[in-house]
Amino acid sequence: MIDYEILEKVKSRIFEKHESVLKTGFYDLDYILKGIEKSSIITVGARPSMGKTSFLNSIMLNLLEQKKKCLYFSLEQSTSQIIERLISLLTDIECQKIVNGTDTLNEQEKNEIINAFLKIAQFDLTIVDTDDEVINIEKIKEKIEEIKPDYVFIDYLQLIKVADSETDFVFDFVKGLNDFMYEIKKLAKKNNCMIFITSQLSRAVERRESKIPRLQDIRNCSAAEDISDVILFIHREEYYHLCDEEDYLINKGKANIIVAKNKYGEIGVIDLIFNNRTTKFSNPVSSCEF
Repeated sequence: MIDYEILEKVKSRIFEKHESVLKTGFYDLDYILKGIEKSSIITVGARPSMGKTSFLNSIMLNLLEQKKKCLYFSLEQSTSQIIERLISLLTDIECQKIVNGTDTLNEQEKNEIINAFLKIAQFDLTIVDTDDEVINIEKIKEKIEEIKPDYVFIDYLQLIKVADSETDFVFDFVKGLNDFMYEIKKLAKKNNCMIFITSQLSRAVERRESKIPRLQDIRNCSAAEDISDVILFIHREEYYHLCDEEDYLINKGKANIIVAKNKYGEIGVIDLIFNNRTTKFSNPVSSCEF
C-alpha cells in the first residue's frame, strides 16, 4: 500500500493554494513553469551572443528583489562585471557607459548608479568567480552547503573544471560534464535549492537553414537533456540578419525563450523584448501578469 503521508502530501498540493516557487518576472514564462519544484535543474542554452548571461542575471535580479538568497558561480565574467550588469538592469543605463565611467555619465545617471549600489548592497547575494576560486563540483558543493541558498546560478556548463580528483587530469571532458550534471541534481535535491545553469550550443545550429535550437544541440553533455527538469533556449533572429538591413529591422529587439523541456507541464515559446544596449530582457507590452 502507498504510505498515507505521501497521499496527504499529494492531496495538499492539489487542493491547497500555494505560491509558485519561481517568479522570474517574465509573466508568460512564470505561467508555464508554475508547477515547478524547488529542487529543480533549469538549463538555459543558446549560441554565443544570444544573451545567456543577461537572461540569467534578469531572473536572479528579480529573485533578489523578492528577498531570496542567491549564489552565483561565474566562470566567464568577474564579480565586478556581474555587478556592472546588475547596475545596468536596475538603472536602464547602457552597459558601455557604466564600464567607461564618470566621463560618459550625466549627474542623473550618477545618482541612479549610486542608488543601484545601495540596493545591491542589501541583496542576499554571494558571487564566486574564477579570479579567486577554481570552480568545480567540490567547490560548488562546499559553497551551497555553506551559504544554503534558495537559488543557485552557474554560468556556464562547458567552463566547469572537470578532472580526476586524484590526478587533477581532465580524463574525459564529455564524461566529466555528464557526471557533473548528475552531481548537481543530487545537490539540488539534498539542499532543496533550484539550480540554473547556462550551456553553449553546438555549431550544428549555424549549419541549419533554421537556426532555432533543438534539445540535441546542447554541447558536449547529453546528460543535460536527461537530468534537467526544464530546458530553455534563447533565440534572437536579428542576430542572423546583421548584414541584411531590412530583415534586421524586422527582427530587431525580438527575443524568443523556447521552453523545449518541462517536466512539470507544457512546452512552448515565450516572446520577450531584448535591449542590446542594456542587454536587458523584458516583457512585451501586451503581456499581463497572471
